[in-house]
Amino acid sequence: MRTDDPRRPRTSASARSWLTALLVVLIVVLTGCSTIPSRGPVGTIPASDGEAAPMAPAFSPAGPAAGSSPQSILRDFITAGTGAGDGYSVARQFLSPSAALSWRPEERIVVFSEFRVEQREAADRFQIQLETTGIVDARGIRTDSAEASTETINVGMVQVDGEWRIDDLPDGIMLLQSSAQDLLIPRNLYFYSSNYEYWVPDARWFVRRTGVTARILSAMLTGPAPYLQGAVTSAFPEGVTLARDSVPITSGRASVELSPEVLENATSLRLQQMDQQLLTNLLGLNDVTSVEMTSGQPIDLGATSAELVVPELTPDVGGEQVAVAGKELVRVRNGAVVPIDGLPSVSEFDPRDPATAGSGSAYAFLDADRTSLFVTAPESEARAVVEGRALTQPSFDPGNWVWTARTAGDRSEILTVPPGGDEENAVVLTPGWLGDRTVREVRVSRDGSRALLVTDRAGVGEVLLSGIIRSAEGVPQTLTSPLVVPTDGSIDTAKWAGQSEIVASSVGAGEAAPIVLHLDGESEEMAGLEGVLNLSAGSDAENTFYAQVGGTLYKRIGNSWVDAQLEVVDPAFPG
Repeated sequence: MRTDDPRRPRTSASARSWLTALLVVLIVVLTGCSTIPSRGPVGTIPASDGEAAPMAPAFSPAGPAAGSSPQSILRDFITAGTGAGDGYSVARQFLSPSAALSWRPEERIVVFSEFRVEQREAADRFQIQLETTGIVDARGIRTDSAEASTETINVGMVQVDGEWRIDDLPDGIMLLQSSAQDLLIPRNLYFYSSNYEYWVPDARWFVRRTGVTARILSAMLTGPAPYLQGAVTSAFPEGVTLARDSVPITSGRASVELSPEVLENATSLRLQQMDQQLLTNLLGLNDVTSVEMTSGQPIDLGATSAELVVPELTPDVGGEQVAVAGKELVRVRNGAVVPIDGLPSVSEFDPRDPATAGSGSAYAFLDADRTSLFVTAPESEARAVVEGRALTQPSFDPGNWVWTARTAGDRSEILTVPPGGDEENAVVLTPGWLGDRTVREVRVSRDGSRALLVTDRAGVGEVLLSGIIRSAEGVPQTLTSPLVVPTDGSIDTAKWAGQSEIVASSVGAGEAAPIVLHLDGESEEMAGLEGVLNLSAGSDAENTFYAQVGGTLYKRIGNSWVDAQLEVVDPAFPG
């Protein structure tokens, strides 16, 4: 386990102000205006003084034209979904009076590439057939698929004062993909890791309009996406909501009015953790630089608690990698390959797939046939801690637990070994959802709350994200049902690149085009490389992204690859 104590007490107002300012700088620099899957009705959030729509797009759809056919009304209604202003008042003009009152436009957003309208048997029944590319639900959770799929929406029409109007339709809007790119904004919500030492991002999408600040905070108060539930925590008690549907912002200060539940059994420490979480979720949005919590009146946070931790937003893993050269573990640093001070020789084990702890104080590797997992450290002989078939490259979590996967019978199982432990006290994880999937790779995020897995299912590669549920003592207990990250099915390896990006690729003798997968659903494809065998990535996918080809490394420069002239294999950044 970690021996350093990251809890830094803040015992004065000046210290608190200094750390708050530091948090502001870090978040603004690292996330900018935003980067970037508990339920309640989504209604119209009215405009409020000081809360402007962030860079609102210039969509001005027209209302229904007199004498329009039902088909025209439906087509124009879809276009009117881009007009989020004034509570979607233009789109509501296409609905019957009763439907206009009950319709909830942001309950479900369907992003599509093509559509058509067809009449059914009855004169007042129609179908909208969509070729969809993604769905955004009421919580802002976006689900994309690697390939387009189809969806049929049944609609009923009625005549109102001689004009056709939509009377029966599901909640939600339909957005052409090009319009969605302008109208929807990605935004990370942030929750605490289970030990309150890290911020864990939860990618969401919101309509860019007046009131989006309230939508973001409402989503945060509702809780994390399903795959993170139980793996992260919120400072806010269950049931706390915004007391009003707006968040006034004056001179950069956001006033957040909360329901009375916020004060139930609230200690000064918990209130200060709430304050931190609100500030982290609002920074970079509408020039927010500070926050005030209120519940009928301003909430007194009390004297700064000595137990208050300032979580890390983006754990920095540095620019140094561990790799194998000449059958020894080495460091790749500043464009050079150097020995690891004090590390005994491991050449007798023919090491492969090394890993290093974030502190650099411990190392792990596999033997040549990947049937034994070893751990070692400077001035400490290597020892075997796990045996098995088809072991995967080890990964360290922040508490120095070592993770790997192996084949057991006809299925895979995931093992995690505590510091100083071995297979006898390892935790074996076999979540039911793993089923017949074969685990090719498991990598723990640098916040220790999420596991990135590459699996094979009936010959198709999958990239999965699963939350790590731990005991109060930090012992891994299980993995949550995963979020599937869309890919083309040819992925063999994937690595974390910071907190919100993943780099992935196929491997083998042919040409591969490594990709960067953003957790908000976007992706970018790199230039192709022949014979990619491995990937490594540090704190981001821009400056610390490498691909191994043969016995050398190529570094990402822009969208291209440059031979780094480093003769090593199996490179890995800490983690």
